Amino acid sequence: MLLARQRMPAEYTYARYLSSKRSVDDRALNKDVVRQLEIAVKERAQLNVLELGAGLGTMLARLVDWGVIRHASYTLLDVEARLLDDARDWLAEWATSKGFEVKVDAGDLRIRREQEVDLEVSFSCAELGHYLEGNPSMQPVDLLIANAFLDLVDVPTLLPHMLRLLAPGGLYWFTINYDGETIFQPAHEHDQQFMRVYNRSMDERLRFGRAAGSSRTGRLLFGALAKSGASVSAAGASDWIAYGQGGRYEADEAYFLHHIIYTIDEELKRHAEIAAGALADWVALRHKQIECGELLYIAHQVDLFGRREPSVQTTT
Repeated sequence: MLLARQRMPAEYTYARYLSSKRSVDDRALNKDVVRQLEIAVKERAQLNVLELGAGLGTMLARLVDWGVIRHASYTLLDVEARLLDDARDWLAEWATSKGFEVKVDAGDLRIRREQEVDLEVSFSCAELGHYLEGNPSMQPVDLLIANAFLDLVDVPTLLPHMLRLLAPGGLYWFTINYDGETIFQPAHEHDQQFMRVYNRSMDERLRFGRAAGSSRTGRLLFGALAKSGASVSAAGASDWIAYGQGGRYEADEAYFLHHIIYTIDEELKRHAEIAAGALADWVALRHKQIECGELLYIAHQVDLFGRREPSVQTTT
């Protein structure tokens, strides 16, 4: 379940949320789909990669750690300038901790280790719709990535333009696409009502004056990709599952869960059909369960990997 970016109190920051869900994403990403991506990119000596809604840069780090990407020009696109600044710092720290040579040039990063890894990392601040409208002559990319992002945009409208960013036969990897099912355990009498309203809010969301998202993005992407001239080579479930063991969660996943509950609370407060007292009690209980390592959280999501058909016209 992707969370809308919004103003939040100091104890909740979007950068920490992105960092805290790294281990959750690591488990969730469909390994069969990842394997097909790995096979496809090995055919290419050098990759030109664009990641949409790139956030903190954890996907780039993951792909290097997993040995999927080694030589690439990699652009992180995000609407939040501050988040891209955080990403630059985070990636430099990660690369240094891995023993890579890191150079900073005019805000870009060069991450290298002998002949093993050579990455040119750049950062682009723009809202996706404006980026698509304002870059008609950009060089087509070999790989387009969107992780936990497409359920924040109007896929039917924007997807054809997104795919035109790809070179003929170029690859896309769209991951962690929410598909309408959220489960909490222990179950609560208000779970179904609250999540029904929350999912509806995703379907009705507007951002930057545009429709922005769907609670069924995972399943809808199959048809949208076919209509946009792209094939699906591999697909599979990528459910988020966070659970405690011995009263504790892995890594920073307790924060991840607190942030999930906080964001649901902030959204549901806006809906008159939700009784304020019932919501407050539910939120307090869920936070307490997290503190005790008792809350199980599952969100159903879908990963897709494939190619842009050569017949689709590029933006050049």
